[in-house]
Amino acid sequence: MNAVKLSAACLFLLAVVSAGPGSAQAQSQQVVRIVVPYAAGAPTDIAARQLAEALRKVTGMNYIVDPKPGAAGTIGSGDVAKSRPDGYTLLYTTGGHTSNATFYSKLPYDTAKDFTAISMISKSAGFALIVPKTSRYASLEELIAAAKATPEKLSYGSSGVGNTTHIVAATFERAAGVKLLHVPYKASPLNDLRAGMIDMTFIGSAAASLLVRDGEARALAVTGSERDPFLPGVPSTAERGIKGVDVPAWAGVFAPGGMAPELARKINGEIAQAKKDRTYVEASRLANRAIVDMPQPEFAAFVQDELDRYRRDLPALGITSE
Repeated sequence: MNAVKLSAACLFLLAVVSAGPGSAQAQSQQVVRIVVPYAAGAPTDIAARQLAEALRKVTGMNYIVDPKPGAAGTIGSGDVAKSRPDGYTLLYTTGGHTSNATFYSKLPYDTAKDFTAISMISKSAGFALIVPKTSRYASLEELIAAAKATPEKLSYGSSGVGNTTHIVAATFERAAGVKLLHVPYKASPLNDLRAGMIDMTFIGSAAASLLVRDGEARALAVTGSERDPFLPGVPSTAERGIKGVDVPAWAGVFAPGGMAPELARKINGEIAQAKKDRTYVEASRLANRAIVDMPQPEFAAFVQDELDRYRRDLPALGITSE
């Protein structure tokens, strides 16, 4: 998507959107607040607004998307954790929600207890290692050779210490036997990557495919054991002999903890219907967003598995907030 189209989409989607949990007139006057723990206009915020508009068509209720960025997503998440589990406050977030539980020793909430997992929205096999379009490195092998020859000289940007982009890079470092220079950003490192100020970064493969398509970056590898459908011409790290770099990129909806199971399943069903909306399907296609249908209990089990994995893996990677 070019800059003009993206700007127009952002302006349209930054308006208040309508949608929510479901009894006709009284409910239509209620407002469901979807908190996004990232900045307005960021990809997660735009995706949440697209879902809210689709939900409005399904339920006839009103939604407002409420961006609350800061502290690696913990400010917005903390707001939802303190809310009532009545279906009128939701959280639209990403995999950082689960890694934060291990990375931060002191959070204003308990990730396992203070949230109800509602619905996985999208999931891709993993991340892509991308370099500036003017990079001297034409292949993963060339980049690794340079990194081994000059430890801690090649730089990678992340969206903050402990962010999933940091975690996948640290996992790659360990698997490839290299030492890179970490440059954490408060938001996205993509502007500096485009300008050639950093050597590489890892981003979700769907987002990476758009940058590659528009000639803004080049992808040298995708993480995981297989090639990614969004970047079929790019080799996987496992294919190049680098095993164990498996960090999925996903987004999902949560509610405050203690929500009644029947209400959680109801909202999950409404979201499942919204994801079939033709406009939403097309917007997801344009964003290369891999939509996932998953029952609420299955998503809850996935989230618990992610929490367990990060508790096991982050200390081994030496990633801490201390």
